[in-house]
Amino acid sequence: MIKSDCVYFRGDKPCKFKRLCEGCSDYTPFAKRILIIKGRAQGDVLRTTALLPGLKRKFPDSHISWLVDEESGDLLVHNPYVDRIICFRWEDTLSLGVEKFEILVSLDKEASSTAMAARISSPQKFGFGMNEYGHLTIFNKASEYAYRLGIDDELKFYQNKKTYQEIIYEIAEIEYKNDEYVFRLKQEDKKTAQEFFRKNKVPKNRLSVGLNTGAGTKFETKQWPEERYLELIELLSTQLQANVFLLGGLREKKFNQSLEKKSPHRVYNTGSDNSLLDFAGFVSSLDLVVSSDTLGMHLAIGLGKKIIALFGPTCPQEIDLYKRGAKLFAGVSCAPCYQQTCADETCMKEISAEQVFEEIKKLV
Repeated sequence: MIKSDCVYFRGDKPCKFKRLCEGCSDYTPFAKRILIIKGRAQGDVLRTTALLPGLKRKFPDSHISWLVDEESGDLLVHNPYVDRIICFRWEDTLSLGVEKFEILVSLDKEASSTAMAARISSPQKFGFGMNEYGHLTIFNKASEYAYRLGIDDELKFYQNKKTYQEIIYEIAEIEYKNDEYVFRLKQEDKKTAQEFFRKNKVPKNRLSVGLNTGAGTKFETKQWPEERYLELIELLSTQLQANVFLLGGLREKKFNQSLEKKSPHRVYNTGSDNSLLDFAGFVSSLDLVVSSDTLGMHLAIGLGKKIIALFGPTCPQEIDLYKRGAKLFAGVSCAPCYQQTCADETCMKEISAEQVFEEIKKLV
């Protein structure tokens, strides 16, 4: 007898146990099937993992699938709560039009995600969908607050006091218990960083501080100025004798090379071509990270690192550092603005290296 309701069943190939279904001791029928749709922005994907412990508390026998952008899949690859990762590719999403889920949690507001959510077969839907006019709508009353945050700047910029985690738990109608991100690395993900430390003879028994210099791909206005980084490197090197590491991707290649060249002190440039998990491996090797509101900040949070988070055009109140750091926000009259570009960039310039250094000293 074929048991196609087993979580291990393949159909086109034998299952991993290489046995037929009849009498199989590993037969495991699907329990409550849950689909999470959250694919946009790597940092947002990472912080959404905080929802997983709550889902498992409420539905301990559930089978969780996650629909995610291909570039963010590695953030979930070692996650113990995620049973299946589905990437936003045509061939991978076709099956979703046939499958049925007991629960759908849709957390993206982009049209491709909300249209997909609207078409998914599920008796319980939470979060965002698309209506007959092609506009964003919500599936449940508890998602109304999150919906209003997108259309009411006064609420989002000034009135809201809820963290992102509190908001997504509210959407899913689950009790929030200060749940943290769920992000795991394996030993092989740390090998690039370990080899870098060995090759560069990085001194041991010193404070290791990572400067994540990027501003992300969407908001150039998150960029902390070069001169501020140089001032901070000076303070870290002379007053704390810290090992200073430059973190970034391809967008930060020239920026970090310039810092390395202009600083009179030794800094360790970790490179710009690391894979996502290799990059996370570097973060895991550090004691503390300084970062603007980007993926690097979320990786530091997810890996339990001490962190100084710098905010200018975005809202600091939605970020939870879990009492392991400090958020610096100049609070100039035009901030937060969520503008992608700015001629003045006053908000980030107003955060001084001395302010950042004082917060670092409190943490170490």
